[in-house]
Amino acid sequence: MTLTDESFAVYCAGEQIAENGPGITYVYARTPIGRVRMTADEADDLGHKLIAAADCDRRLHLSDEDAANPYLDPYPWAPEPALTITVHGRPAPQGSKKYAGHRRNSASGRVSAVLVEQSKRVKPWRALVLTATQTAMVAEHIKRYGGRPVGPVPPLDGPLAAEVVFTVLKPTSAPKRRRTWPTTRHSGDLDKLLRSTFDGIADAEAIADDSRIIRVTAEKTFPGEHPDALDRPGAVIRLYTLTGADTMTTTTVTRSDR
Repeated sequence: MTLTDESFAVYCAGEQIAENGPGITYVYARTPIGRVRMTADEADDLGHKLIAAADCDRRLHLSDEDAANPYLDPYPWAPEPALTITVHGRPAPQGSKKYAGHRRNSASGRVSAVLVEQSKRVKPWRALVLTATQTAMVAEHIKRYGGRPVGPVPPLDGPLAAEVVFTVLKPTSAPKRRRTWPTTRHSGDLDKLLRSTFDGIADAEAIADDSRIIRVTAEKTFPGEHPDALDRPGAVIRLYTLTGADTMTTTTVTRSDR
């Protein structure tokens, strides 16, 4: 990867520094304040942030040609997530129903079928998402304002984008010597995994409503086989806001004690 600019350049030199131990790859970055050495992971993280920042700036100042391009996402998403949620637990798909009998409406006398959630794991998963989301909201508030919130943290409002990486359980029968992907029913349908996850986030009142999410990027992976994969089943969720859009419905009070 090479990013070049009049004021900044990152070069992945891949140089092995013997005195710092075998197998450690360092990257040199030429910056306005001089040459900086960092690890490959640090440089990769920096590169992603630079690309996101440049992309956001470009979308805020679209040229006439770009504005007329129907394939270009016109939304200037903020380069940093407004909220990052890490959930530990087995993701459960929501939406598959099973028949559980009939019931009669006492007022109208009409008889209708009773359908219940087929997976018993949906409620526990939504509860895990709710708890993890509430924890993330408090942590984000402390990070931004330097203290714990007094009262509820206001939800994100306005247009939102969601990036979700589900880490699912890898079958014991999966091959050990070649790459495999979570494509079986055992891993769950991606759209149904998103449904239960977004409902859990809405239950935590982190967002005004899950209808606010206008863009979704989602993946399934096995533990340790993706940059955002966890070491056990769970999910990493990032919520992004539009630059310049109103994202908080109210203000919140902060107290200095932790």
